[in-house]
Amino acid sequence: MMLKSYNIPESIGLFLLALWVLIDLWTRPLSFTDEVLPSHWNIWIALIYLILFTGLYLVTRPLYFPPRALTQRLVTSFLLYLTFHAIIFFFRPAVDSSLALLHLFTTWLFVIIVLSLTLQPFIRWFQLLNLILLYQAFFLAVYALIVSFGKQYVPIENIQSLQLGPVSLSQLYVGEQGSFLRSASLTNNPNTLAAWLVPGGLMAWMSVLQSIARRNLRSFVLFGIILIVIFIGLILSASQTGLYSFCLLALLTTILLIPAHRLRYQVTGLYLIGAAILIGSLSLNHSLFAKLISLNGRSELWQAGLTASLDRFWFGHGLGSAVIGLEQQLGPSTLYTFHSTPIVYLYELGFFGLLLYSASFLLILVRFIQDYRYDDSLAISLLLLSIWLLLLQFTESVLIRPSGFYFIWLSFLIYATRRRTTSQESTHT
Repeated sequence: MMLKSYNIPESIGLFLLALWVLIDLWTRPLSFTDEVLPSHWNIWIALIYLILFTGLYLVTRPLYFPPRALTQRLVTSFLLYLTFHAIIFFFRPAVDSSLALLHLFTTWLFVIIVLSLTLQPFIRWFQLLNLILLYQAFFLAVYALIVSFGKQYVPIENIQSLQLGPVSLSQLYVGEQGSFLRSASLTNNPNTLAAWLVPGGLMAWMSVLQSIARRNLRSFVLFGIILIVIFIGLILSASQTGLYSFCLLALLTTILLIPAHRLRYQVTGLYLIGAAILIGSLSLNHSLFAKLISLNGRSELWQAGLTASLDRFWFGHGLGSAVIGLEQQLGPSTLYTFHSTPIVYLYELGFFGLLLYSASFLLILVRFIQDYRYDDSLAISLLLLSIWLLLLQFTESVLIRPSGFYFIWLSFLIYATRRRTTSQESTHT
């Protein structure tokens, strides 16, 4: 009911925006593809984004752009740097030219549309996004749980299948048969699954806490079941990053929703005591503790990325070149990239690109922290989602490529440049 609107063009526009964010996830092939995708994929996905932009343009007619704060200059600098960098480095052999064009094309189209949103469409867009993240996470977790009972395997392609009459359900897995298998559901990687489950789980946890405060039993049961299923999905993914970030952000959610300062401190103290006990227990097993601290070998990838960035430290190697950089450091058998968005930015766009990206991220966090109120669910959810992306970027290369994560971050960035109150917005039709 909170999203009910009699403005049909606006409703259509919000639906197309949702498709824009989700299309990358739901059109990926069921194979281990991360940042490494064939050129023909970049071409046809660009056509899909062009169709969505055309639909959004015809429906919303983005001819009016609300006044922005001075911070828009920072965002403009970042986008211009990205554009000129891609053009200058376009013909370098290490650069993935089709990916660079896709990146620029989709970024500018999305920015043009999102810049036209006034306050109320922005609020409804974020409300719709929260609902999508919640129910998408629930669906992905249910699917992973059901298919995990399957007994049919294709070892080379790492496909697990469950036959239900004439219907065959399949998902990717990581691990050896006969042991625990990490599930990827309908995503291309168990870590990607966890990345989408965390925000949905946070929305469910927030709803559970609000149901307790309002003494709404029906809502408590509904969102409690959703939360349990999503957490089971997180366990099936066996993603350390996903589990760590969910637990940390669940704690933060609890603290943000508590109006009394003294009670906040008490809850925080209990969580810290529990964390200390857990860390102390794990430290007794030195091999397991070392593995957890290194996040399953990511520290080696990060060191390789930092080392590879030194020869072109200031301006980088160009978009899409991180794959080759990793191969040069660790050999051709290493998959994907450096498993860290900042390190990929440093390698591909150089120190200046990383500096502009970091400043843009800081702008989002500062704006959402300033907007926080314990009785404003939307403000809390935006703050949580921004911190979710902050944690996610350090262990996954998710904000350097056109994807759902990147476009969510970009919409946050444009929203953060809005002026807080503008009388002109009332004239927007």
